[in-house]
Amino acid sequence: MKNILAVTGTRPNIVKIAPLYHRWKTTFTNEFNLELAHSGQHYDYEMYGSFLSDFDLPKPDFNLETKSNYVLQQIANTLYGLEKILRSNKFDAVIVVGDVNSTLAASICAAKLNLPIFHLEAGVRSGDQSMTEEQNRRVVDAISSLHLAPTRQAQLNLSQESIHPDSIILVGNILAESLAGFKTQTERQSFCILTLHRPFNVDQPDQLYLILNSLATQIDSDILFPAHPRTQKNLNQYKLPGNLKIMPPLPYPEFISKLSSCQAVITDSGGIQTEATILNTPCLTIRPNTEWVETITEGTNVLVKDLSKISECFDLALAKSSNSTVPEYWDNQVSLRCWKAIQRFFSTSVQ
Repeated sequence: MKNILAVTGTRPNIVKIAPLYHRWKTTFTNEFNLELAHSGQHYDYEMYGSFLSDFDLPKPDFNLETKSNYVLQQIANTLYGLEKILRSNKFDAVIVVGDVNSTLAASICAAKLNLPIFHLEAGVRSGDQSMTEEQNRRVVDAISSLHLAPTRQAQLNLSQESIHPDSIILVGNILAESLAGFKTQTERQSFCILTLHRPFNVDQPDQLYLILNSLATQIDSDILFPAHPRTQKNLNQYKLPGNLKIMPPLPYPEFISKLSSCQAVITDSGGIQTEATILNTPCLTIRPNTEWVETITEGTNVLVKDLSKISECFDLALAKSSNSTVPEYWDNQVSLRCWKAIQRFFSTSVQ
């Protein structure tokens, strides 16, 4: 039996690891022992604890509690804590998810200890090297042993970076399987959802207010904004438009219910772009680029590069939702493909 450690650090990590965990519990417990470690990158109850119960996940076997507002300190704490865990326990591989700082730290730690790294959501690229997430995923893919790619474009990206083709497996988008576990509404209602978290959008209060005011004046519907407390603090000095409704972060089931029934979602999140495409919800992305090009070429997503053209982008997103499609392999079998790929890894000489 192979012992595998899956490392999470944020709420999106938990959403993505949940299908993998439950597939292991129902199908693969005779072949693998899976344990969970949480870095503590998201560490308060709203950002972390409620997600475990939402997805019926147990308390992690290891909690690193690497609380820090400083990026490099956060990475260093994760490296230090995870090294002690990996040296004190016998693991045969480490699973990392997505592109957050704890994913980078866990991958570097595993590589230094000569442990295979399985990267779930490998090969995703925005082409924007200034993004922390882009920096992280490029480094993680360069040192990973198994690349679990969500799309054909991700496969192609890895091939163009000279990643060994035998290590690249197209498995699909694990978020599609996560969403399958939640009942969603289909009748559209006349409100929009807004989520913003990227530093270039929220860390400068003047820029944040410009975005919010541009949205509120060009979109007639109420805009529900579940905002991080730090973001809310940045807005205290401004008088906000009346149709902008700020609220605390929502539990995941409630958020997905609203996402499936809203008129449109406005976001800078990569994950929400894909969730919107899966749910056929019109999506406006307040960014100059996206790592999920399929949400534009096949799905419901429109990039907003000019804040003066929000209303035009809004109309385009509404029109796109009438003939959008969900990319191939974005289904409820992604975790099964992942575990079969892991099986093959251990049964071949790729390791």
